[in-house]
Amino acid sequence: MTHSELQAQEKELKKIMEKLESSVVLIEGKKDQQALEPYMKNGVVLQISSGRLRKACESAGRMGVCEAVVLTDRDKTGEELAKMAKGELESCGIRADLETRKKLMAILRLTFVENFGKKYLEKIKEIEED
Repeated sequence: MTHSELQAQEKELKKIMEKLESSVVLIEGKKDQQALEPYMKNGVVLQISSGRLRKACESAGRMGVCEAVVLTDRDKTGEELAKMAKGELESCGIRADLETRKKLMAILRLTFVENFGKKYLEKIKEIEED
């Protein structure tokens, strides 16, 4: 990867992290939550697997948010959950942000959210060594 490509990724990753740390983020399960929570400041992580999607979306609605980041795995189940979450969030009057998921997965080469911390630290190291 060229120096300028890494710089662009660094800038985009910083914007994503600033957004995540103060957003409502919908994730699949407990391991995903454990991976993401250390990077959250004022944000909230809500689990949506195992029948918790509606409850999570209703919770987000009670928080009065206009938008929620959907951060599911990049596999068949995660893709299906992301689509379901989008529909459920919109039915609660909340915009579903799927773009952040797409960008984050690409920059970190991330497939499973439970590996977020490891992949994030690897990317930071790659940027610092450039």
